[in-house]
Amino acid sequence: MIGANRIRRVLEKLVTVNGQHGLPYRYASLAGSDLERDKPRPRVSRRSLGIMLVTAILLGALLVTAIHIFLGTIVARTSCDTVQDGYQCQPQISHYWGQYSPYFAAPSDIPAEIPYGCSITFAQVLSRHGARDPTRSKTMLYKDTISKMQNNVKKFTGLYRFLADYRCALGADQLTVYGQQEMVNSGMKFYKRYETLARHQLPFVRASSQTRVVASAQNWTQGYHRSKAADQHATKDDAYPYEIVAISEDEGSNNTLSHGLCSHFENGPDSNTAAIAQATWANIFVPPIQARLNADLPGANLTQADTLHVMD
Repeated sequence: MIGANRIRRVLEKLVTVNGQHGLPYRYASLAGSDLERDKPRPRVSRRSLGIMLVTAILLGALLVTAIHIFLGTIVARTSCDTVQDGYQCQPQISHYWGQYSPYFAAPSDIPAEIPYGCSITFAQVLSRHGARDPTRSKTMLYKDTISKMQNNVKKFTGLYRFLADYRCALGADQLTVYGQQEMVNSGMKFYKRYETLARHQLPFVRASSQTRVVASAQNWTQGYHRSKAADQHATKDDAYPYEIVAISEDEGSNNTLSHGLCSHFENGPDSNTAAIAQATWANIFVPPIQARLNADLPGANLTQADTLHVMD
């Protein structure tokens, strides 16, 4: 560093050399110049350096956390699977999977708003369980179909190449992780929709005794309670986890939630209506798909039922 006085002297000499004695302008010393360079500089202690380092690390961590929360909020807002609208990812496909479609809010011409002058005094939701693995019998059928193709087809090519070493790893009967989240979302949505009533009430929850149904109820109450805990206007309570009344599905039980206990429904004159309708429609739409699969997979010899299992 060069001192201000020295700079001034150098400039004066330069001006004299050019035939003009003295400086046309007066220069003032800059703030923070080294006029006092001969004075000893204060030393920073190791302790101060340590405090500065820790502070910098904490500030960095806070910044990273803030960015993470910010990005997470953006992702949540732009997600195609939300609490309010359900699963809207590729709706032209996912909304047409029948019983395999994830929950999505269906459009309706009926307004959801409460009519003027009215108030809600009671609200009830009747819900099936969340998304689950197939029933045990269906899982076995799917695995048998895969084995049949792998045993009969000599070579898998193109789009079917993955079938060469594919292993059907589906479980049976119980909720999937996604199904658990579906029910949490359902509880959150229910609370939000009826919050003026729900914030001061405890929910009454009942479920049929199947494991996946009880688990669905538990996850629903988790979402409900999460929303209530975040509601600053809600009455705080220590009742969570809420009691769930599990109603037996054993033969002879009086359970309005189990169709299996209604013998007229199960074995009456109209009990085969669904099977007849399914077979009628399968005869229309399955044959072209069945023919294409068998042409692409020589030796597979897939039946109509096999084709439906492949689709499942």
